[in-house]
Amino acid sequence: MHTPSGDVQIVEESVLLLNMTFLLLVGAICSIIFKKLKMPTIIGYLVTGIILANYWVGESTDTETIVTLLSDLGLVLLMFCIGMELNLKKLRKAGIFALVVVLIQVPLMIVGGYLFGLLLGFSSLQAIFFGAIISGSSTAVVTTVLKGQDKISKDDVETIVIVTVVEDIAQVLILSMASPLLVGTVMSVDSIIWMLAIIIAFMIISMAVGLMFVPRILDWLGHKMPEEVLLVASLGMCFGMAFVSVAIGMSMAIGAFMMGIIVSQSKTKIIIERDVTPMKDIFMAMFFISIGLEISASDLLANIGMVFAIFLIYAFLKTFSVFIAYFIGDKPLKLSFLSSISLVAMGEFAFIIAKAALDADVVSQSFYTSVIGAALVSMILLPIISKNGEEIYDFIDHHAPKIVHKTVHRMEDIRDDKYAKIALSSKTTISKFKRGLTLAYFELLVVFALEFIFYVFTDSMTRIIFENTSLSYYNCYIIVLFLNFLILLLPLYEIIKNIKFVEKVMVDIERRAEAIGKGNLKRRQIRVFQEFIKVNTWLVVFFADFIFLMIVPNNVEFWDHFLVMLGGSLVVLAIYFYKYWIRS
Repeated sequence: MHTPSGDVQIVEESVLLLNMTFLLLVGAICSIIFKKLKMPTIIGYLVTGIILANYWVGESTDTETIVTLLSDLGLVLLMFCIGMELNLKKLRKAGIFALVVVLIQVPLMIVGGYLFGLLLGFSSLQAIFFGAIISGSSTAVVTTVLKGQDKISKDDVETIVIVTVVEDIAQVLILSMASPLLVGTVMSVDSIIWMLAIIIAFMIISMAVGLMFVPRILDWLGHKMPEEVLLVASLGMCFGMAFVSVAIGMSMAIGAFMMGIIVSQSKTKIIIERDVTPMKDIFMAMFFISIGLEISASDLLANIGMVFAIFLIYAFLKTFSVFIAYFIGDKPLKLSFLSSISLVAMGEFAFIIAKAALDADVVSQSFYTSVIGAALVSMILLPIISKNGEEIYDFIDHHAPKIVHKTVHRMEDIRDDKYAKIALSSKTTISKFKRGLTLAYFELLVVFALEFIFYVFTDSMTRIIFENTSLSYYNCYIIVLFLNFLILLLPLYEIIKNIKFVEKVMVDIERRAEAIGKGNLKRRQIRVFQEFIKVNTWLVVFFADFIFLMIVPNNVEFWDHFLVMLGGSLVVLAIYFYKYWIRS
């Protein structure tokens, strides 16, 4: 005879067992089908969720609670394992190139996604998240697909996998920086700066303290204790870091990822990874099934146009940005193309960021459904695209318009010539050249970040000035634009200064090449570079600042832009006059 509490226990156990039966068996069947079709098992899990969400009458609040709990476990274990894939020793070999690729292509993806998002009718905030969502590739899918083909060498495949891992790091940072926007669009600049400071401090402290103690503790446990103790301890640290991450207002995925990186430096990493993988596989299946459970087949069909629009935008931006990054990295055209199309599978973070935005009511259900649908399309098509990569490249190479074909190969010749001449220089010259380019690039990112902040918060700052002064709203708007102009002057000055330095190094390299009979630039061309170097830096800075002022959308009349520039010029002249005349 059962007590009432016993009856409840029986019902709960029945619900749990019934749910686990349906989730795992249907998931296994779908995965087997897609595996036979030579497609990633992740697609099978997503389709499982879609099927159960639309046709399983047993779905209830209890079901949702169980799946949510299991999917959270899956997310933590998935990010923990992705973090363990980041071998810092291996990263030092191919990591620099992978870092260059990510530093070039991720900003291009975010900016491109933002612009295309606006064209699709998204709000500014939705467009920001759209750019963040499409900025990465799936480590799991890309790795699975590339392991089953022989179009690219093993070393190049490893480089591509490292690129996806570095993309994961970039998207962790993107998710962290975008977290404040999930609670609304009216956060103050101080709140965002404080949030970023907490994020940076958390990552630095966790990495420093973690790398100092955790690998040693795990190595000791691996040597002295049974393997199950090692597994329990490592998972305890993983969930502990995830808890700390949530406690300070970030995603649990970030903490789990960070602990994965730390654990990867332990000698026991192989044992931990081996023991965690079966658990990760089960709960990861739950994570992707939970994503599918939120998709209605009717909604997916109703948004089919948006699904393919997002996929085409993602495929174009990913292929273009990675190709550009590989090209700049001095890789052959064919390898650049094959590597770029090998990354056209939307990453796991697309689901994580999209889900976070959906939960915060930043994006609609149709937006979320379209993103998941586009991710499904990308995962389904990647094996086909990758398998026929060489044929696609040959077709483009033979059928591209002559002017395009000639221009691309001409650019390749110029690039190869420049790299060959740089290689003839001393290590000091090469180091200075790379340093100048790197600084100019990061300073340019700072400029774009500042412009983005002003674009988002111009109205808020204008309102603050208007409420605390007797000026008209339009004049307050001009003041904010004026502050924008002034703040951009310093980073733009550093950019122009570094560009001039790089040009000077290039002129010296050309002269040395000419001295040994390998120069191919005409004296007139060298003279153009020299004249640019001589141009007053501040003149170029003011011109560049004015261009930024004109192209970033604002509500100021055309001629008032010149007024803002004139005011900025007077301020700089006043500072110059005070510094070099009055103080001296």
